[in-house]
Amino acid sequence: MTPYSIDTDPARRLLTIVMRGYWDQPTFERFAAEYSRKIRQMHASGTLDNALIDGREFAVQARTISDQFRDLIAAHTHYMAKRTATVVPAHLNKLQAERAGEAIDARYFTDMAEAEAWLFG
Repeated sequence: MTPYSIDTDPARRLLTIVMRGYWDQPTFERFAAEYSRKIRQMHASGTLDNALIDGREFAVQARTISDQFRDLIAAHTHYMAKRTATVVPAHLNKLQAERAGEAIDARYFTDMAEAEAWLFG
């Protein structure tokens, strides 16, 4: 199983990210490069309104990786989706995700159906 996937759906104006496991530095760097490329492409074409992040299988990360997520998001604030729904497995994951995404309009859920209802409702 791969540690992440990043899919774009221009017709739905949606970016979907799935993150799994515990990441090392090379994994984060590969993710950051692909994320940056795809989010900028969608923004440039005007096809990014919503983002759905599935972190149900994403472990609580080391502080260095968590801090890099925060920096990555902050560096791309201009390109971000108008709304982001993030699904996490537990409260500690939610706290880490909130800290990383404090610069964007995001909500955090433990249930995928609730996240999708908020995002598309």
